[in-house]
Amino acid sequence: MTPRQRILTALNHEPPDRTPTDGWFHDETTETLKRHYDTDDWDVVLAELGIEGWADLSPQILPPAGEGQFALRPGHASGKPARWLDDRTYEDVWGVRFRRGEDGRYRQWLSGPLENARTVEDLDDYAMLHDAGIQQPEDYAEQVAELKRQERFVTADVENPFRRYWNLRGFENALADYAADPELLEAAYDRLYTLYTEQALASARAGVDMIRIVGDIAMQDRIMMGPARWQHFDKPRMAKLIDACRTVKEDLHFFFHSDGKLTDLVDDLVEIGIDVLNPIQPECMDPVEVKRRWGDHITLHGCISIQRTLPFGSPEDVRQEVEGLVRQCGLDGGLVLMPSNNVQPDTPVENIIACYHAARDFEVRGGV
Repeated sequence: MTPRQRILTALNHEPPDRTPTDGWFHDETTETLKRHYDTDDWDVVLAELGIEGWADLSPQILPPAGEGQFALRPGHASGKPARWLDDRTYEDVWGVRFRRGEDGRYRQWLSGPLENARTVEDLDDYAMLHDAGIQQPEDYAEQVAELKRQERFVTADVENPFRRYWNLRGFENALADYAADPELLEAAYDRLYTLYTEQALASARAGVDMIRIVGDIAMQDRIMMGPARWQHFDKPRMAKLIDACRTVKEDLHFFFHSDGKLTDLVDDLVEIGIDVLNPIQPECMDPVEVKRRWGDHITLHGCISIQRTLPFGSPEDVRQEVEGLVRQCGLDGGLVLMPSNNVQPDTPVENIIACYHAARDFEVRGGV
């Protein structure tokens, strides 16, 4: 099978020749792997590991004209334009400020432009909710078609509006608004969902294979805002976004990413049209149980522990976990294997290689 065929087969719940893999890596891990394989070409590393076929081509949200200069900076973990205020502090296009740690590995939220908003009228003074633009890749549909001709599976990202809202408001304010100020929350959500639907529709019209909705809504043991509040505020708006895109492209796959325990909402996600769920964090959700309950409706994407096995196990421990997941969750398709989030710098290279080579070498149809 080609990489694209392998991914599509798994997503269609049919047995591929082998389980497809995917991967997200911390910048330092990326550089470590390049050194290991003695190359500056990341595609060479992916090929050596056996991660094949994925291509991301996403429209970007930009501020209104005249809102200042934003630029990419080498080594900036988000990979998105920012206005740098000093060597460690930057502001994204939404006006949210972050500060990177002294070692540069991680960032801390500092402030958001709607922290002090008290009324719906306060939202009217924030231009991004009204006048932000969508910048598509040049010749978007032609680029997507060319990637497919290269046997690539093409994805595009849309931020989960909850993540954007808490960045704008601050985490405590955002959660409090679900209970204490639903009018403000709904007014902001109506504007955010309008913008993200426009972004997603641009990708659907261009013919991408899958749209990824990315941003956590869960902790290790529960839904952050509570299941009932997510069902009331978020679910109907997300359903409309998905329906609008599937009206344009009926076979479009929708991927939902959230760390943590999503068990209380998986039925709702299936109902609104999510068919790929990531990362099935094994410390919070048992992949085998998720496969048993929802495997006819969703593809499991992720499943490999980055809190236990990958950083602290032996290569043999990693291989056993991967092969067990394929046997229990992937023999009939419906599985894309990858670590459950970005592979961190403290992960041994030999364990990363063992992870991907175990999946690469396990023939689903042969069972070995």
